[in-house]
Amino acid sequence: MSDDVDDALRVSEELRRILFEQAPVGVFAYDRDLRLTACNPRFVEILRSSPERLIGLDLRALKFQAIVAPIEKALEGEVTFYEGSYVATTSSVEATVSLRLAPVRDARGEVVGGMGFVEDVTERKLMQARLLHADRMVSVGTLAAGVAHEINNPLAYVIATLELVATRRLPELARQIEALGASGGSGSVAAAHAATLVGDVAELIRVARDGTERVRHVVDDLRTFSRPDDAGPTRVDVRRVLEASVNLAWNEIRHRAQLVKEYGEAPPVAANEARLGQVFLNLLVNAAQALPIGSAQDHAVRVRSATGEDGRALVEISDTGEGIPRDVLPRIFDPFFTTKPVGVGTGLGLWICQGIVASLGGEIEVESEVGRGSMFRVRLPAADGASAKKAKEAPSGSPAPSGAKRGRILVADDEPAIGRALARLLSDEHDVVVALSGREALEILRVDDRFDVILCDLMMPDTSGEQVHDALAQERPDLALRIVFATGGAFSGRMRDFLARVPNARIEKPFDSEHLRALLRRRVSG
Repeated sequence: MSDDVDDALRVSEELRRILFEQAPVGVFAYDRDLRLTACNPRFVEILRSSPERLIGLDLRALKFQAIVAPIEKALEGEVTFYEGSYVATTSSVEATVSLRLAPVRDARGEVVGGMGFVEDVTERKLMQARLLHADRMVSVGTLAAGVAHEINNPLAYVIATLELVATRRLPELARQIEALGASGGSGSVAAAHAATLVGDVAELIRVARDGTERVRHVVDDLRTFSRPDDAGPTRVDVRRVLEASVNLAWNEIRHRAQLVKEYGEAPPVAANEARLGQVFLNLLVNAAQALPIGSAQDHAVRVRSATGEDGRALVEISDTGEGIPRDVLPRIFDPFFTTKPVGVGTGLGLWICQGIVASLGGEIEVESEVGRGSMFRVRLPAADGASAKKAKEAPSGSPAPSGAKRGRILVADDEPAIGRALARLLSDEHDVVVALSGREALEILRVDDRFDVILCDLMMPDTSGEQVHDALAQERPDLALRIVFATGGAFSGRMRDFLARVPNARIEKPFDSEHLRALLRRRVSG
Protein backbone atom coordinates (compact mmCIF):
# COMPACT_ATOMS: atom_id res chain seq x y z
CA MET A 1 0.00 0.00 0.00
CA SER A 2 2.84 2.35 0.88
CA ASP A 3 4.42 1.70 -2.54
CA ASP A 4 1.21 2.88 -4.24
CA VAL A 5 1.20 6.02 -2.13
CA ASP A 6 4.86 6.66 -2.93
CA ASP A 7 4.17 6.17 -6.65
CA ALA A 8 1.22 8.57 -6.52
CA LEU A 9 3.35 11.16 -4.71
CA ARG A 10 6.12 10.79 -7.28
CA VAL A 11 3.63 11.20 -10.14
CA SER A 12 2.09 14.20 -8.41
CA GLU A 13 5.51 15.72 -7.88
CA GLU A 14 6.46 15.10 -11.52
CA LEU A 15 3.25 16.75 -12.70
CA ARG A 16 3.97 19.81 -10.56
CA ARG A 17 7.51 19.95 -11.91
CA ILE A 18 6.30 19.77 -15.52
CA LEU A 19 3.62 22.38 -14.92
CA PHE A 20 6.15 24.66 -13.26
CA GLU A 21 8.90 24.31 -15.85
CA GLN A 22 6.78 24.10 -19.02
CA ALA A 23 4.15 26.70 -18.13
CA PRO A 24 3.71 29.28 -20.96
CA VAL A 25 3.60 32.04 -18.32
CA GLY A 26 6.27 33.07 -15.86
CA VAL A 27 5.86 31.52 -12.41
CA PHE A 28 7.79 32.58 -9.30
CA ALA A 29 7.59 32.10 -5.53
CA TYR A 30 8.72 34.44 -2.75
CA ASP A 31 8.81 34.51 1.05
CA ARG A 32 7.55 37.08 3.53
CA ASP A 33 10.75 39.08 3.15
CA LEU A 34 9.96 39.49 -0.57
CA ARG A 35 12.89 37.28 -1.57
CA LEU A 36 12.56 35.11 -4.67
CA THR A 37 12.69 31.44 -3.68
CA ALA A 38 11.85 29.79 -7.04
CA CYS A 39 11.13 30.71 -10.66
CA ASN A 40 10.50 28.87 -13.89
CA PRO A 41 12.29 29.30 -17.26
CA ARG A 42 9.57 31.51 -18.70
CA PHE A 43 9.90 33.97 -15.81
CA VAL A 44 13.66 34.14 -16.41
CA GLU A 45 13.02 34.75 -20.13
CA ILE A 46 10.52 37.57 -19.49
CA LEU A 47 13.00 39.34 -17.17
CA ARG A 48 15.90 38.78 -19.61
CA SER A 49 18.00 37.43 -16.75
CA SER A 50 19.28 34.10 -15.36
CA PRO A 51 18.21 31.82 -12.43
CA GLU A 52 21.49 32.48 -10.65
CA ARG A 53 20.85 36.22 -10.58
CA LEU A 54 17.20 35.91 -9.59
CA ILE A 55 16.99 33.26 -6.82
CA GLY A 56 17.37 34.96 -3.45
CA LEU A 57 16.92 38.40 -4.98
CA ASP A 58 14.76 40.94 -3.18
CA LEU A 59 11.80 41.66 -5.48
CA ARG A 60 12.24 45.33 -4.70
CA ALA A 61 15.64 45.18 -6.39
CA LEU A 62 13.99 44.32 -9.72
CA LYS A 63 13.21 48.02 -10.21
CA PHE A 64 9.62 46.98 -10.72
CA GLN A 65 8.31 49.18 -7.94
CA ALA A 66 4.73 49.10 -9.14
CA ILE A 67 4.34 45.45 -8.09
CA VAL A 68 5.49 45.92 -4.49
CA ALA A 69 2.07 47.14 -3.31
CA PRO A 70 0.20 44.20 -4.91
CA ILE A 71 2.75 41.78 -3.37
CA GLU A 72 2.26 43.28 0.07
CA LYS A 73 -1.50 42.83 -0.33
CA ALA A 74 -0.92 39.20 -1.29
CA LEU A 75 1.11 38.75 1.91
CA GLU A 76 -1.98 39.96 3.75
CA GLY A 77 -3.96 37.13 2.20
CA GLU A 78 -5.49 38.77 -0.90
CA VAL A 79 -5.34 37.61 -4.52
CA THR A 80 -4.22 40.64 -6.50
CA PHE A 81 -3.74 41.61 -10.14
CA TYR A 82 -1.46 44.12 -11.89
CA GLU A 83 -0.79 45.09 -15.51
CA GLY A 84 1.77 47.61 -16.66
CA SER A 85 5.18 48.31 -18.22
CA TYR A 86 8.44 46.85 -16.99
CA VAL A 87 12.01 47.54 -18.17
CA ALA A 88 14.19 44.47 -17.70
CA THR A 89 17.11 45.06 -15.30
CA THR A 90 19.63 43.37 -17.60
CA SER A 91 18.66 45.15 -20.82
CA SER A 92 16.96 48.26 -22.17
CA VAL A 93 14.03 46.22 -23.52
CA GLU A 94 10.66 47.40 -22.26
CA ALA A 95 7.88 44.88 -21.87
CA THR A 96 4.25 45.10 -20.80
CA VAL A 97 3.37 42.37 -18.33
CA SER A 98 0.22 41.05 -16.72
CA LEU A 99 0.80 39.82 -13.13
CA ARG A 100 -1.42 37.77 -10.82
CA LEU A 101 -0.35 37.16 -7.22
CA ALA A 102 -1.70 34.62 -4.71
CA PRO A 103 -0.74 34.02 -1.04
CA VAL A 104 0.87 30.74 0.12
CA ARG A 105 -0.22 29.45 3.57
CA ASP A 106 1.34 26.93 5.95
CA ALA A 107 -0.46 24.12 7.77
CA ARG A 108 -1.81 26.59 10.37
CA GLY A 109 -3.26 28.83 7.62
CA GLU A 110 -0.75 31.62 8.07
CA VAL A 111 0.65 33.39 5.01
CA VAL A 112 4.31 32.49 4.64
CA GLY A 113 4.89 33.86 1.15
CA GLY A 114 3.28 33.95 -2.24
CA MET A 115 3.32 32.91 -5.86
CA GLY A 116 3.18 35.08 -8.92
CA PHE A 117 2.11 34.36 -12.49
CA VAL A 118 3.49 36.70 -15.13
CA GLU A 119 2.46 36.95 -18.78
CA ASP A 120 4.27 39.11 -21.34
CA VAL A 121 1.44 40.96 -23.15
CA THR A 122 3.68 43.35 -25.10
CA GLU A 123 2.70 41.95 -28.49
CA ARG A 124 -0.98 41.92 -27.57
CA LYS A 125 -0.84 45.57 -26.55
CA LEU A 126 1.05 46.53 -29.70
CA MET A 127 -1.50 44.65 -31.80
CA GLN A 128 -4.35 46.48 -30.07
CA ALA A 129 -2.61 49.82 -30.70
CA ARG A 130 -2.04 48.94 -34.37
CA LEU A 131 -5.62 47.81 -34.87
CA LEU A 132 -6.82 51.03 -33.25
CA HIS A 133 -4.55 53.01 -35.59
CA ALA A 134 -5.87 51.05 -38.58
CA ASP A 135 -9.44 51.76 -37.46
CA ARG A 136 -8.63 55.47 -37.20
CA MET A 137 -7.22 55.37 -40.73
CA VAL A 138 -10.51 53.88 -41.97
CA SER A 139 -12.35 56.72 -40.23
CA VAL A 140 -10.00 59.26 -41.81
CA GLY A 141 -10.67 57.72 -45.22
CA THR A 142 -14.42 58.00 -44.68
CA LEU A 143 -14.00 61.61 -43.51
CA ALA A 144 -11.84 62.40 -46.56
CA ALA A 145 -14.56 61.06 -48.85
CA GLY A 146 -17.13 63.30 -47.18
CA VAL A 147 -14.83 66.33 -47.31
CA ALA A 148 -14.14 65.72 -51.01
CA HIS A 149 -17.88 65.59 -51.65
CA GLU A 150 -18.47 68.83 -49.74
CA ILE A 151 -15.65 70.58 -51.62
CA ASN A 152 -17.09 69.53 -54.96
CA ASN A 153 -20.20 71.72 -54.85
CA PRO A 154 -18.54 75.11 -54.19
CA LEU A 155 -15.65 74.12 -56.46
CA ALA A 156 -18.09 73.34 -59.26
CA TYR A 157 -19.60 76.83 -59.31
CA VAL A 158 -16.23 78.57 -58.76
CA ILE A 159 -14.82 76.78 -61.82
CA ALA A 160 -17.96 77.48 -63.87
CA THR A 161 -17.93 81.18 -62.89
CA LEU A 162 -14.23 81.61 -63.70
CA GLU A 163 -14.81 79.86 -67.01
CA LEU A 164 -17.65 82.23 -67.82
CA VAL A 165 -15.63 85.35 -66.94
CA ALA A 166 -12.53 84.16 -68.82
CA THR A 167 -14.21 82.97 -72.02
CA ARG A 168 -17.12 85.40 -72.41
CA ARG A 169 -17.27 88.42 -70.13
CA LEU A 170 -13.62 89.55 -70.37
CA PRO A 171 -13.37 89.09 -74.17
CA GLU A 172 -16.61 91.04 -74.57
CA LEU A 173 -15.28 93.82 -72.33
CA ALA A 174 -11.98 93.87 -74.26
CA ARG A 175 -13.88 94.29 -77.57
CA GLN A 176 -15.86 97.24 -76.18
CA ILE A 177 -12.69 98.92 -74.89
CA GLU A 178 -11.03 98.39 -78.26
CA ALA A 179 -13.98 100.03 -80.00
CA LEU A 180 -13.81 102.96 -77.56
CA GLY A 181 -10.11 103.45 -78.27
CA ALA A 182 -10.67 103.40 -82.04
CA SER A 183 -12.94 106.43 -81.73
CA GLY A 184 -9.90 108.61 -80.96
CA GLY A 185 -9.70 111.68 -78.73
CA SER A 186 -9.33 111.63 -74.97
CA GLY A 187 -11.25 108.36 -74.86
CA SER A 188 -8.32 106.54 -76.41
CA VAL A 189 -6.09 107.20 -73.36
CA ALA A 190 -8.73 105.89 -70.98
CA ALA A 191 -9.32 102.94 -73.27
CA ALA A 192 -5.60 102.06 -73.26
CA HIS A 193 -5.56 102.17 -69.45
CA ALA A 194 -8.71 100.04 -69.28
CA ALA A 195 -7.21 97.55 -71.72
CA THR A 196 -4.18 97.19 -69.44
CA LEU A 197 -6.45 96.55 -66.46
CA VAL A 198 -8.39 93.93 -68.44
CA GLY A 199 -5.12 92.20 -69.26
CA ASP A 200 -4.16 92.20 -65.57
CA VAL A 201 -7.57 90.80 -64.58
CA ALA A 202 -7.29 88.12 -67.26
CA GLU A 203 -3.91 87.06 -65.83
CA LEU A 204 -5.33 86.94 -62.28
CA ILE A 205 -8.23 84.82 -63.47
CA ARG A 206 -5.81 82.48 -65.26
CA VAL A 207 -3.89 82.01 -61.99
CA ALA A 208 -7.18 81.40 -60.13
CA ARG A 209 -8.25 78.83 -62.74
CA ASP A 210 -4.91 77.05 -62.38
CA GLY A 211 -5.49 76.93 -58.62
CA THR A 212 -8.98 75.49 -58.99
CA GLU A 213 -7.62 72.89 -61.39
CA ARG A 214 -5.13 71.79 -58.75
CA VAL A 215 -7.90 71.55 -56.15
CA ARG A 216 -10.05 69.62 -58.63
CA HIS A 217 -7.28 67.09 -59.19
CA VAL A 218 -6.75 66.68 -55.43
CA VAL A 219 -10.49 66.09 -54.94
CA ASP A 220 -10.51 63.64 -57.82
CA ASP A 221 -7.57 61.77 -56.26
CA LEU A 222 -9.35 61.66 -52.89
CA ARG A 223 -12.45 60.37 -54.62
CA THR A 224 -10.42 57.56 -56.18
CA PHE A 225 -9.42 56.43 -52.69
CA SER A 226 -12.89 56.85 -51.17
CA ARG A 227 -14.59 54.29 -53.35
CA PRO A 228 -15.76 51.50 -51.00
CA ASP A 229 -14.39 47.97 -50.99
CA ASP A 230 -17.79 46.51 -51.85
CA ALA A 231 -17.86 48.40 -55.15
CA GLY A 232 -17.30 45.84 -57.89
CA PRO A 233 -14.24 45.76 -60.14
CA THR A 234 -14.14 48.06 -63.12
CA ARG A 235 -11.76 48.42 -66.03
CA VAL A 236 -9.05 50.52 -64.39
CA ASP A 237 -6.24 52.51 -65.98
CA VAL A 238 -3.21 51.56 -63.87
CA ARG A 239 -1.34 54.74 -64.77
CA ARG A 240 -4.22 56.99 -63.70
CA VAL A 241 -4.49 55.28 -60.29
CA LEU A 242 -0.71 55.39 -59.94
CA GLU A 243 -0.64 59.13 -60.70
CA ALA A 244 -3.44 59.75 -58.16
CA SER A 245 -1.39 57.85 -55.57
CA VAL A 246 1.72 59.89 -56.41
CA ASN A 247 -0.24 63.12 -55.97
CA LEU A 248 -1.47 62.07 -52.53
CA ALA A 249 2.00 60.88 -51.45
CA TRP A 250 3.79 63.94 -52.85
CA ASN A 251 3.98 65.81 -49.56
CA GLU A 252 5.70 62.79 -48.00
CA ILE A 253 8.11 62.42 -50.93
CA ARG A 254 9.13 65.99 -51.78
CA HIS A 255 11.15 66.61 -48.59
CA ARG A 256 13.09 63.37 -48.98
CA ALA A 257 13.69 62.60 -52.66
CA GLN A 258 13.53 63.58 -56.29
CA LEU A 259 10.52 61.95 -57.95
CA VAL A 260 11.24 60.14 -61.21
CA LYS A 261 8.17 59.04 -63.22
CA GLU A 262 8.53 56.59 -66.08
CA TYR A 263 4.99 55.90 -67.26
CA GLY A 264 4.97 53.41 -70.08
CA GLU A 265 1.97 51.76 -71.73
CA ALA A 266 0.23 49.30 -69.41
CA PRO A 267 -2.96 47.32 -70.08
CA PRO A 268 -6.10 48.12 -68.06
CA VAL A 269 -6.81 45.78 -65.15
CA ALA A 270 -10.02 44.61 -63.48
CA ALA A 271 -9.89 46.14 -60.00
CA ASN A 272 -11.49 48.34 -57.39
CA GLU A 273 -9.75 51.72 -57.83
CA ALA A 274 -9.62 52.52 -54.12
CA ARG A 275 -8.03 49.22 -53.16
CA LEU A 276 -5.48 49.34 -55.98
CA GLY A 277 -4.69 52.94 -55.04
CA GLN A 278 -4.20 51.79 -51.44
CA VAL A 279 -1.47 49.41 -52.64
CA PHE A 280 0.38 52.07 -54.64
CA LEU A 281 0.01 54.74 -51.94
CA ASN A 282 1.36 52.41 -49.25
CA LEU A 283 4.38 51.47 -51.36
CA LEU A 284 5.07 55.14 -52.18
CA VAL A 285 4.87 56.24 -48.54
CA ASN A 286 7.12 53.34 -47.50
CA ALA A 287 9.64 54.33 -50.18
CA ALA A 288 9.61 57.94 -48.95
CA GLN A 289 9.92 56.98 -45.28
CA ALA A 290 12.96 54.85 -46.09
CA LEU A 291 14.77 58.13 -46.84
CA PRO A 292 15.93 60.91 -44.48
CA ILE A 293 14.22 64.30 -44.47
CA GLY A 294 16.26 67.17 -45.87
CA SER A 295 18.40 65.33 -48.42
CA ALA A 296 16.02 65.30 -51.37
CA GLN A 297 18.79 66.17 -53.82
CA ASP A 298 20.69 63.00 -52.86
CA HIS A 299 17.85 60.49 -53.16
CA ALA A 300 15.20 59.38 -55.62
CA VAL A 301 11.87 57.63 -55.58
CA ARG A 302 11.28 56.06 -58.96
CA VAL A 303 7.82 55.10 -60.27
CA ARG A 304 7.51 53.01 -63.41
CA SER A 305 4.62 51.44 -65.31
CA ALA A 306 4.92 49.08 -68.25
CA THR A 307 3.55 45.99 -69.94
CA GLY A 308 5.39 42.87 -68.82
CA GLU A 309 6.68 40.24 -71.21
CA ASP A 310 3.73 38.06 -70.20
CA GLY A 311 1.24 40.82 -71.14
CA ARG A 312 0.44 41.73 -67.55
CA ALA A 313 0.46 45.27 -66.16
CA LEU A 314 3.71 46.01 -64.35
CA VAL A 315 4.30 48.71 -61.73
CA GLU A 316 7.63 49.27 -59.99
CA ILE A 317 8.23 51.61 -57.05
CA SER A 318 11.80 51.95 -55.84
CA ASP A 319 13.87 54.10 -53.49
CA THR A 320 17.55 54.78 -52.86
CA GLY A 321 17.33 54.24 -49.10
CA GLU A 322 19.22 51.96 -46.73
CA GLY A 323 17.56 48.81 -48.01
CA ILE A 324 16.13 45.89 -46.05
CA PRO A 325 18.49 43.54 -44.15
CA ARG A 326 18.58 39.98 -45.48
CA ASP A 327 17.31 38.48 -42.20
CA VAL A 328 14.31 40.87 -42.17
CA LEU A 329 13.32 40.49 -45.82
CA PRO A 330 11.35 37.20 -45.43
CA ARG A 331 9.13 38.79 -42.74
CA ILE A 332 8.11 42.08 -44.35
CA PHE A 333 4.73 40.74 -45.56
CA ASP A 334 3.88 39.25 -42.15
CA PRO A 335 0.96 40.93 -40.33
CA PHE A 336 2.01 43.35 -37.57
CA PHE A 337 5.68 43.12 -38.48
CA THR A 338 7.27 46.54 -38.79
CA THR A 339 10.66 48.15 -38.33
CA LYS A 340 9.05 51.57 -37.84
CA PRO A 341 8.52 53.06 -34.36
CA VAL A 342 5.13 52.79 -32.66
CA GLY A 343 2.73 55.39 -34.07
CA VAL A 344 4.48 55.53 -37.45
CA GLY A 345 3.75 52.08 -38.83
CA THR A 346 1.01 49.57 -38.05
CA GLY A 347 2.80 46.54 -39.48
CA LEU A 348 -0.28 45.87 -41.59
CA GLY A 349 0.49 47.86 -44.74
CA LEU A 350 2.50 45.36 -46.77
CA TRP A 351 0.38 42.44 -45.54
CA ILE A 352 -2.77 44.23 -46.75
CA CYS A 353 -1.05 45.14 -50.05
CA GLN A 354 -0.13 41.51 -50.64
CA GLY A 355 -3.72 40.44 -49.92
CA ILE A 356 -5.20 43.03 -52.31
CA VAL A 357 -2.79 42.16 -55.12
CA ALA A 358 -3.41 38.43 -54.63
CA SER A 359 -7.19 38.99 -54.73
CA LEU A 360 -6.71 40.61 -58.15
CA GLY A 361 -4.82 37.58 -59.40
CA GLY A 362 -1.49 39.38 -59.24
CA GLU A 363 1.84 39.19 -57.44
CA ILE A 364 3.94 41.58 -55.39
CA GLU A 365 7.70 41.07 -55.15
CA VAL A 366 10.56 42.88 -53.46
CA GLU A 367 14.23 43.28 -54.27
CA SER A 368 16.49 45.01 -51.78
CA GLU A 369 20.16 45.56 -51.13
CA VAL A 370 21.45 47.08 -47.91
CA GLY A 371 22.93 50.50 -48.59
CA ARG A 372 21.41 50.78 -52.07
CA GLY A 373 17.64 50.74 -51.64
CA SER A 374 14.58 48.63 -52.38
CA MET A 375 12.22 47.98 -55.26
CA PHE A 376 8.66 46.66 -55.00
CA ARG A 377 7.22 45.17 -58.16
CA VAL A 378 3.48 44.62 -58.71
CA ARG A 379 2.23 42.45 -61.55
CA LEU A 380 -1.48 42.40 -62.40
CA PRO A 381 -3.35 40.45 -65.08
CA ALA A 382 -4.84 42.52 -67.90
CA ALA A 383 -8.61 42.92 -67.90
CA ASP A 384 -10.15 40.82 -70.66
CA GLY A 385 -13.35 42.89 -70.91
CA ALA A 386 -15.55 39.96 -69.92
CA SER A 387 -14.62 39.87 -66.26
CA ALA A 388 -14.97 43.57 -65.56
CA LYS A 389 -17.65 46.17 -66.01
CA LYS A 390 -16.40 48.92 -68.25
CA ALA A 391 -16.27 52.23 -66.40
CA LYS A 392 -18.38 55.04 -67.79
CA GLU A 393 -15.98 57.54 -69.23
CA ALA A 394 -16.51 61.26 -69.51
CA PRO A 395 -16.89 62.48 -73.09
CA SER A 396 -13.96 64.22 -74.68
CA GLY A 397 -14.26 67.94 -75.17
CA SER A 398 -14.67 69.57 -78.56
CA PRO A 399 -15.54 73.04 -79.77
CA ALA A 400 -19.15 73.80 -80.57
CA PRO A 401 -19.78 73.23 -84.28
CA SER A 402 -21.32 76.07 -86.21
CA GLY A 403 -25.06 75.66 -86.64
CA ALA A 404 -25.31 73.28 -83.66
CA LYS A 405 -28.86 72.81 -82.40
CA ARG A 406 -29.82 74.98 -79.43
CA GLY A 407 -31.28 72.84 -76.67
CA ARG A 408 -33.37 73.22 -73.54
CA ILE A 409 -31.67 72.06 -70.36
CA LEU A 410 -33.26 71.55 -66.95
CA VAL A 411 -30.67 71.75 -64.15
CA ALA A 412 -31.82 70.23 -60.83
CA ASP A 413 -29.40 70.99 -57.98
CA ASP A 414 -29.97 72.05 -54.39
CA GLU A 415 -26.94 74.41 -54.53
CA PRO A 416 -28.30 77.73 -55.93
CA ALA A 417 -24.80 78.92 -56.89
CA ILE A 418 -24.25 75.84 -59.08
CA GLY A 419 -27.55 76.43 -60.85
CA ARG A 420 -26.77 80.09 -61.49
CA ALA A 421 -23.23 79.36 -62.69
CA LEU A 422 -24.38 76.63 -65.10
CA ALA A 423 -27.20 78.82 -66.43
CA ARG A 424 -24.72 81.59 -67.28
CA LEU A 425 -22.04 79.23 -68.59
CA LEU A 426 -24.37 77.31 -70.92
CA SER A 427 -26.59 80.19 -72.02
CA ASP A 428 -24.59 80.81 -75.23
CA GLU A 429 -25.58 77.35 -76.51
CA HIS A 430 -28.76 76.38 -74.64
CA ASP A 431 -31.79 77.70 -72.82
CA VAL A 432 -31.37 76.70 -69.18
CA VAL A 433 -34.05 76.37 -66.50
CA VAL A 434 -32.91 75.80 -62.89
CA ALA A 435 -34.78 73.81 -60.22
CA LEU A 436 -33.43 74.02 -56.66
CA SER A 437 -34.71 70.61 -55.57
CA GLY A 438 -35.79 67.27 -56.98
CA ARG A 439 -39.38 68.02 -56.03
CA GLU A 440 -39.30 71.34 -57.93
CA ALA A 441 -37.82 69.57 -60.98
CA LEU A 442 -40.72 67.09 -61.01
CA GLU A 443 -43.23 69.93 -60.71
CA ILE A 444 -41.67 71.74 -63.68
CA LEU A 445 -41.60 68.58 -65.82
CA ARG A 446 -45.27 67.85 -65.15
CA VAL A 447 -46.11 71.25 -66.65
CA ASP A 448 -43.37 71.56 -69.28
CA ASP A 449 -41.76 68.44 -70.74
CA ARG A 450 -39.89 70.14 -73.61
CA PHE A 451 -36.38 69.54 -72.26
CA ASP A 452 -33.66 67.81 -74.23
CA VAL A 453 -31.55 67.05 -71.16
CA ILE A 454 -32.28 66.93 -67.43
CA LEU A 455 -28.97 67.50 -65.58
CA CYS A 456 -29.91 66.17 -62.15
CA ASP A 457 -27.83 66.11 -58.97
CA LEU A 458 -27.84 62.61 -57.50
CA MET A 459 -27.76 63.61 -53.82
CA MET A 460 -30.41 66.15 -52.83
CA PRO A 461 -32.01 66.41 -49.38
CA ASP A 462 -35.72 66.50 -50.21
CA THR A 463 -36.05 64.36 -53.35
CA SER A 464 -32.94 62.57 -54.57
CA GLY A 465 -31.93 62.03 -58.18
CA GLU A 466 -32.94 58.39 -57.79
CA GLN A 467 -36.44 59.42 -56.69
CA VAL A 468 -36.72 61.87 -59.59
CA HIS A 469 -35.76 59.09 -62.01
CA ASP A 470 -38.12 56.52 -60.50
CA ALA A 471 -41.04 58.97 -60.53
CA LEU A 472 -40.43 59.82 -64.19
CA ALA A 473 -39.96 56.13 -65.06
CA GLN A 474 -43.52 55.56 -63.81
CA GLU A 475 -45.09 58.66 -65.37
CA ARG A 476 -42.89 59.50 -68.40
CA PRO A 477 -40.27 56.84 -69.25
CA ASP A 478 -39.05 58.94 -72.19
CA LEU A 479 -38.14 61.79 -69.81
CA ALA A 480 -36.38 59.40 -67.40
CA LEU A 481 -34.00 58.48 -70.23
CA ARG A 482 -33.09 62.15 -70.71
CA ILE A 483 -31.58 62.42 -67.22
CA VAL A 484 -27.82 62.88 -66.88
CA PHE A 485 -26.79 62.42 -63.24
CA ALA A 486 -24.30 64.82 -61.64
CA THR A 487 -22.39 63.16 -58.80
CA GLY A 488 -20.00 64.42 -56.15
CA GLY A 489 -18.40 60.99 -55.74
CA ALA A 490 -19.44 60.10 -52.16
CA PHE A 491 -22.69 58.17 -52.11
CA SER A 492 -24.22 55.14 -50.42
CA GLY A 493 -24.19 51.54 -51.55
CA ARG A 494 -27.83 51.90 -52.55
CA MET A 495 -26.96 54.79 -54.87
CA ARG A 496 -24.10 52.80 -56.41
CA ASP A 497 -26.48 49.92 -57.08
CA PHE A 498 -28.97 52.36 -58.61
CA LEU A 499 -26.38 53.85 -60.98
CA ALA A 500 -25.30 50.35 -61.97
CA ARG A 501 -28.81 49.31 -63.00
CA VAL A 502 -29.90 52.41 -64.97
CA PRO A 503 -28.54 53.27 -68.44
CA ASN A 504 -28.32 57.02 -67.78
CA ALA A 505 -25.05 58.84 -68.31
CA ARG A 506 -23.39 60.59 -65.41
CA ILE A 507 -20.81 63.35 -65.04
CA GLU A 508 -18.78 64.10 -61.94
CA LYS A 509 -18.46 67.37 -60.09
CA PRO A 510 -16.61 69.66 -60.32
CA PHE A 511 -17.54 69.81 -64.01
CA ASP A 512 -14.96 70.06 -66.74
CA SER A 513 -16.78 72.61 -68.87
CA GLU A 514 -15.64 71.20 -72.23
CA HIS A 515 -16.68 67.67 -71.28
CA LEU A 516 -20.03 68.94 -70.05
CA ARG A 517 -20.63 70.96 -73.20
CA ALA A 518 -19.69 68.02 -75.45
CA LEU A 519 -22.04 65.70 -73.56
CA LEU A 520 -24.95 68.15 -73.80
CA ARG A 521 -24.37 68.76 -77.52
CA ARG A 522 -24.55 65.06 -78.24
CA ARG A 523 -27.69 64.66 -76.16
CA VAL A 524 -29.39 67.65 -77.77
CA SER A 525 -28.47 66.70 -81.33
CA GLY A 526 -29.26 63.01 -80.78
